[in-house]
Amino acid sequence: MQLSDYLAVLRRRWWIILLTTVVAVASALIFSRLQERVYRSEASYLVVPNRIDNGLSIVLQNSMSSFREMALARPQLQKISDDLQLDRTPEWLLKRVAIQPRPDERKMIVQVDYPDPATAQRLADAIGNNMVALVSARNNFLEGTDRISMTVLEPATPPVLHRPQTRVNMLAGAVLGLVLGILLAFVLEALDDTIKTPDDVERHVQLATLGAIPATGSDTRSAALPARR
Repeated sequence: MQLSDYLAVLRRRWWIILLTTVVAVASALIFSRLQERVYRSEASYLVVPNRIDNGLSIVLQNSMSSFREMALARPQLQKISDDLQLDRTPEWLLKRVAIQPRPDERKMIVQVDYPDPATAQRLADAIGNNMVALVSARNNFLEGTDRISMTVLEPATPPVLHRPQTRVNMLAGAVLGLVLGILLAFVLEALDDTIKTPDDVERHVQLATLGAIPATGSDTRSAALPARR
């Protein structure tokens, strides 16, 4: 097929492409409406070592990983859940709380996704402050040069809607619907072996058309006659 043939298929089957795109966008919108609304809040903490040496990056990476494990330990999450009266299990919170160590920036980022925006912010602060307290208690058993302190760099940010991303979902649905619609249009065209135009006659029998006989009755299509040698 030439480029003109592809364009002709798109012109004939445009309604299939449009319908498929509309259905995909509508499905994405319905999917977004059915999703649980989840809000995200983040708090950041500065990690301050008491000594600086060539192996500081490795030391920080190992220490910050330990801080994260301490803060996300199940007893700690249960304690925070009880203090905030969340009535959530540690396993439930573990799926919605993340702590990201960033040794190069000397930061720890606490990230919380929660259905209630106010609770998301409170929970992010609570987990971060509890981590600071755990690090402070750990330093009591270390010498001064081995201590790594942690302070609040930025309290929990105002929560923002994290899910559903309705616009993103609808855009993805539109792209997917457009692609599927085009594929469907060409599949239907390949399965359709009827002759509708003089061009179809020339393409199938490899002969030029000399003329057309007007159809009678309600059928307004013309029957093309191929030239014979």
